[in-house]
Amino acid sequence: EWAGFVIRSMLLLLYLVSMICLLCYDEALWITWGDITFQGFRPADFHVRLKLPFRKTRQYGGIAPFYVYADEQCPWMCLVRTFAVWWMLARERCENLDGFVFRKKIGTDSISVNPTDGMTSDAFLECFRNNLLDIGVDPCPYGTHSFRRGGCQFLYKVCRWDFGDICDWGGWAKNFNNPGTIFKYLLSWNDNPHEKREHYMNPNRPRKDPCHACGRTCHCA
Repeated sequence: EWAGFVIRSMLLLLYLVSMICLLCYDEALWITWGDITFQGFRPADFHVRLKLPFRKTRQYGGIAPFYVYADEQCPWMCLVRTFAVWWMLARERCENLDGFVFRKKIGTDSISVNPTDGMTSDAFLECFRNNLLDIGVDPCPYGTHSFRRGGCQFLYKVCRWDFGDICDWGGWAKNFNNPGTIFKYLLSWNDNPHEKREHYMNPNRPRKDPCHACGRTCHCA
């Protein structure tokens, strides 16, 4: 067993924050507790504000914050819940909750209490590959942009965001002078086909699963 509950909880937060906020995992590894603010007094208004200290595309500042709310429809994708779980686990192990959010892995299920002792890229990749092997997935096709690509496809295909909103959320230029920036995340050689070719123009093709928001089963939902 390469990791226990504590390490897996930390990794889940790292996976989700990278995916939902469209980050490379090495950008997410720089997040500190000082970059995170829990805001809102009423349950319906409660959210997490994340102000990144560093982005490869904004090395000199001007990084817009992310505001993330609870996801009641998909609790397994809820970044607020995952932040709360890791906050409680980290508080149990660290006297003062400061420094890096994602800490150096000690043994199979412990973290460093040194606030400057963050998880390295190599350590994360090893954990990520072990996670993929746990579920029988070949880790070779996955790398630094896997979560950003997955998040981009999730926002476009599942949440039905338009390109402009995705670019704005991800901090990418919306003038499309380099359209490959977003399309390389929407399409990939290892994507699973989501429709049989003979059904594209078939008006009687099987319906989709009902949308959790509107209940529609048509393919344009």
